[in-house]
Amino acid sequence: MDGIVGLYGPGDRSLVSKAFLATGACQHRGKASTGIAVANSKGIYVHKALGRIAEVIDADLIRTFQDLEPVAAIGNIGYTKRKMPEKLNAEPIKIRPRNACTCELVLTMDGYLIREDDLIRELEADYAITTDNKTEVVGALLHRYITEEGICFEAGRKLVDRLHGRATFALTALVHDGREAYLITLNDDRAFEPFCRAEIDGTFVASSESCSHRRLRGTDPVEYDGAEMTICSPSGVETRRLREEEMMPDVFQGVYFGNVASRYRGKEIFQIRRELGLELVRLYGASKADVIIPNPESGWGVTVGIAEGLGKALYPALIKLPQAVRTFQEGAQQTRTQEVGLKFGGIDSLLRGRSIAMGDDSIVRGTVSEGGSVWVVYNAGARHIEFWISYGPMFFPSFKEWHRGTNCLRELAVQRAFPGNNPYDKDLDEINRAVAGLVGVDEVKYNTQERIARVAGDGSFQALDASYPIDEAFWPDWLKKEVERFHRYR
Repeated sequence: MDGIVGLYGPGDRSLVSKAFLATGACQHRGKASTGIAVANSKGIYVHKALGRIAEVIDADLIRTFQDLEPVAAIGNIGYTKRKMPEKLNAEPIKIRPRNACTCELVLTMDGYLIREDDLIRELEADYAITTDNKTEVVGALLHRYITEEGICFEAGRKLVDRLHGRATFALTALVHDGREAYLITLNDDRAFEPFCRAEIDGTFVASSESCSHRRLRGTDPVEYDGAEMTICSPSGVETRRLREEEMMPDVFQGVYFGNVASRYRGKEIFQIRRELGLELVRLYGASKADVIIPNPESGWGVTVGIAEGLGKALYPALIKLPQAVRTFQEGAQQTRTQEVGLKFGGIDSLLRGRSIAMGDDSIVRGTVSEGGSVWVVYNAGARHIEFWISYGPMFFPSFKEWHRGTNCLRELAVQRAFPGNNPYDKDLDEINRAVAGLVGVDEVKYNTQERIARVAGDGSFQALDASYPIDEAFWPDWLKKEVERFHRYR
């Protein structure tokens, strides 16, 4: 879940500063690496390193890059794609043709490519693939199509068609043809990854989140439909849709990944989460809780809705410690459980002796809950915990986890709650009780897919019903069997 931006503004004397601010607004998405690239009439210049944006980009770099009089810029906030971030894989990435070529291309991408080995074999005769980053493979394909077709919409269409059903992406790219600099933006035909655009004071700005536009004092950016491409050139700015497919935006972006100040398919993310809380209250009705608390940070929105619906006090009784380590992608369960215990602190005076309703966005593996927040709340003296969850029971892993094999399925909380059994023929009450026992709370209250769709709209609910944006031909065999089993019982 990288944060990406792209800006085109010939003559904009604050272009690099704007790129810095727009990229920094996405900081919650990626905390492993930062990169920025600018393009002028002479070429493309890149600076990137490990660390957050304030650690990588300073005032001197902004001034130096601005002195180059750039016409376009792109930025990236990198998500930790592996346990240990590596500078080699930081973005933006420069594509390196093996033969002399006047076309220079540097890009950054938010998204994922499935089983790229065949593409690498096809490309390696013409391109030096120097990283383990899937973005480089996508960029090499784009460079090939631009070399064949020119900097045009046909090159983008070729990329979209080639990656149909096996990749999700939103990308920004700087292209230099030996004379002029261009900015290209493009997304996959199912619009799975969030992406939006706007013109702000004469400068075109594209970003993976609308909070970037607000940071630049822009309002109401347009969200990209599937397979939409923008070409920014000396001739102007033009956007076209290259392929018509049913769009499958990632609903989980609105539930968990997105910044609460951003918009998801036209709706503010905070209000999506608040309304999910209200839907939970409509579904379950009364509560035994004395007070309502959020599981920080992404649990805040749903908890506001729960407190509002129940008419009970909302307190920040559970805090995320500022020195907390990031545990979302830690694979070893024991290590993850130990680390999440370092993430939270509880306020005894608000928790001791009370019944608590805790709101959270989702339960994925359940280890953050059982090893961290739940333990902290009980240790502070709470006598009863209800766990209200804005998302539904997660039966399936993200396709971005398939490379880990069946472990990414078996470690899910709903799967672990029914060891040696079948979770698919269980009703919601049975699932609630089983997962409550797993994470160690008195009650779990999951949401339903119908109610989530009522609030967030249609899209990909991959974890709930295997509605993946990836064609079944690219699914691993173990997943095909599991999804067949799911449909047999549901």
